Amino acid sequence: MRFRGTLVLLLICAALGAFVYFYEIKGGEEREKKKQETNRLWKVDSATIQQIDLITPQEHITAVRKGDKEWKITAPRAVDADGDELNRIASSAAEITRESVLEANARDLARFGLEPPQLTLRIKTKDGKEHEIRYGENNPTGNSAYARLPGSSDVMLVAGYTASTFRKKLDDLRNRAVLNFEQYETNSLDLQSDRGNVQLTKDNDKWWLQGKQHWAADSAAVSGLLSTLASSRVKEFFDGNPDDYTSLGFEKPLVDVRLTFGKDRAIKHLTIGLEKSKLAMKGQKVSKKPDQKKGTADVASSEIYIARDESRPELFFVDKEFMDKVRKAPADFRDKALASFQRWDIDSMTLANAKGTFNLAKSEGGGDWVLGDSKKKAKWDAANGILDALEKPVKEFIDSPAAPATYGLDKPAIRVVLRQKGQVKLECEFGKETKDGVYAQVKGETSVKVADKESMEKLGKGESDLVEPPAAAPPTTAPATPKK
Repeated sequence: MRFRGTLVLLLICAALGAFVYFYEIKGGEEREKKKQETNRLWKVDSATIQQIDLITPQEHITAVRKGDKEWKITAPRAVDADGDELNRIASSAAEITRESVLEANARDLARFGLEPPQLTLRIKTKDGKEHEIRYGENNPTGNSAYARLPGSSDVMLVAGYTASTFRKKLDDLRNRAVLNFEQYETNSLDLQSDRGNVQLTKDNDKWWLQGKQHWAADSAAVSGLLSTLASSRVKEFFDGNPDDYTSLGFEKPLVDVRLTFGKDRAIKHLTIGLEKSKLAMKGQKVSKKPDQKKGTADVASSEIYIARDESRPELFFVDKEFMDKVRKAPADFRDKALASFQRWDIDSMTLANAKGTFNLAKSEGGGDWVLGDSKKKAKWDAANGILDALEKPVKEFIDSPAAPATYGLDKPAIRVVLRQKGQVKLECEFGKETKDGVYAQVKGETSVKVADKESMEKLGKGESDLVEPPAAAPPTTAPATPKK
């Protein structure tokens, strides 16, 4: 009887739990969802919104969609738009819901800030339909805002955060990217400044410094520059007339950046001119003597520079931090490692030295290195030591080398070849030893480098140094002698 009573209680608890889950929790979610759908002011897919108008007593902004993600501001004047911000506004506009109707047929709309409205949002969809909502003040708690629909005097409460989403000024919606391009699709970059001319090209996913010499570039340094160019934001916009100024400095820019990206090798061109404090309008005299009594505004204007992206008409300012990051010398991008390669891509290598020629390859599982046709298991540290030696920073660069024999590179003492799927990815030869290291040269590069002497130790291995010793046989135990 006690067991039957316990079973009944368990069944009651299970039924009660199921009721709570399906009605209270699951059902509550469904009811809340239906409530939100019922309270939506209009059913619109944000992707179908073609035009957005934000109207305040001070300004009327119109933005028109030009693609899936791109927008163009057409009023109060034509300027490039921040596509991400306009897409966020479109998403919010498609999901507006009323919290409640505060007062039906309100006689005094002005006391809610609705006559005239503080903000009007108007959207137009691809099929030509228009929707509009007018916003007033926030309620006393600040959590909600007063709103009404055109042709109606019913005062609604809507979430305050949705109203703040649409309270934007023109500059809030303008394209504030210094340069629009896909960083990881960049093919080449030409950077000119007072620190020199940097010419970078990408070949087989590797960056190279071009010029009189062909140098391997530091991928991290190149990525850092591209990230700065792609992610930096406009400090402020220049809204004057360029023709009213004696010069903006673009004829002799402080920084000139030209890059190509994508399969069609699209071009982006950024030039940076004078400091804001040095911009002079025609007929205005500019003192060349430093002003000892500069105010905060003057100091701020001396730390921003006028800039131009040739793909758009408007001019803008960038800050000193941006300038410091892009004013680079060729040496700043030089790869300090002996050789540049993607370590994880290498699946076979050849090491030739005085002790012989050794071919190593990754095992089928990719977890171990094996040596030769017999596929003897190689020592992990010894095999990876070869790659370590090639990645180590060099002691010195000789950029105008003499004949190879001068460095013992006509008859190299050591040669290393790295491959991926049978294709040679890198070839490096080592010659004579010097006081500080050993001469080395990577095939395809013009410079001779002085590598660390430790490289010779890691690369001077023989078969016994590379192969794992055979496992020791387990000791044999002599059979016990039977007792007489």
